[in-house]
Amino acid sequence: MDKKKQMNFNLNNFLLSFSNALDEVESRYFKTSKNHSKRVAYLSLKLALEFNYKQEALFDLCAYSLMHNIALSRTREDKKEFCLLANNYATFFPFSFEEQKDVLLYQEEFFDGSGVFGLKDYEIPLFSQFISFANILDTKFDLSNPAIENREKILNFLEEKKSILFSEDLVECFEEFSKKQSFWLDLQNENELLTFIFSTLHDKTIVLDFEEILKITSIFTLFTNENLNIITNASKVADFYNFEHKDKQTFMIAASLCNIGKLYIDEKILNKKNSLDSLEYELIKAYPYYTKKILSNIIGFSDICSYAYKVQEQIDSKGYPFSLEAKDLSLKDRALALINIYTSLTSKNSYREAFSKEQVFELISSIAEEGRVDKSLVRDFKEIFK
Repeated sequence: MDKKKQMNFNLNNFLLSFSNALDEVESRYFKTSKNHSKRVAYLSLKLALEFNYKQEALFDLCAYSLMHNIALSRTREDKKEFCLLANNYATFFPFSFEEQKDVLLYQEEFFDGSGVFGLKDYEIPLFSQFISFANILDTKFDLSNPAIENREKILNFLEEKKSILFSEDLVECFEEFSKKQSFWLDLQNENELLTFIFSTLHDKTIVLDFEEILKITSIFTLFTNENLNIITNASKVADFYNFEHKDKQTFMIAASLCNIGKLYIDEKILNKKNSLDSLEYELIKAYPYYTKKILSNIIGFSDICSYAYKVQEQIDSKGYPFSLEAKDLSLKDRALALINIYTSLTSKNSYREAFSKEQVFELISSIAEEGRVDKSLVRDFKEIFK
């Protein structure tokens, strides 16, 4: 195997890094609180341990839990569509425990058969039952709530919904380990959630081709872009400058994720048809900061992170949010920033039609004259995209 064409990848490390951003989306619609997905993973793993699942299964369950809400930025109203899309996304990830399939497809099933697809009892995969149980409890009651009366409400709710929403087995397991005060305290503390997750799972790093990782990250491109054009455009630019294979692939992966910080920004602001006010503009300007926050925690993504978070910086040091100077911006940094501008202008969005190539070339030439981007890059882009 050619190591230059591969990199190490840890699925749960990757999804833990993205979970806060995915939770931001969920919180805007369902009022879930910070660390929601980590609590879903924590509680799902607790239940799975009671059912004596082993390491390989636990690793996959944690990943499914962390990505249970992955389709929310694309669809929310139709639960069936949400489950189908989430399950489709899951097929792009390297799961290995074959006994549990279609986990996210059936995460909205109820034990009495009244869920989205009408499965009942143990027709519902156990992993789906675990995630549904944890997600419903944390969405309805906020398991990070320290109030003692909240615990009583949860236990009463479980008794009422036993054999309706949840199996008796799951309710009994929860009642047993919730007798410990430490269980409730762990749910209130992000560090304790992470400690439990890491201590329960052995480190599992696999080797993937760069193309396989790009296939995964392309899913996230669609959460903040109308299409995958930014990746295609990055590929053309990389070929023009004769990037080596590894450099080209990391550059394309960075392009696929350079706008991921927008998940932290309310869609009402991102898609606003009228002019932004000063406060809204400040909120949007923060998104590369969140991109860096997400990507800097992923093992092996240091170069990818470095390119991606500089996507709104300019050579005149008037970019945002870090106001970097020209000396801090490499060719790849400058190229990706211009790719982002070019792709945005040539794409239709919710508040305007796409510009023609001629119009785009005029616009980027104008900002080059203002000293915001490299004139040499603009000349090259006219050649690349002619």
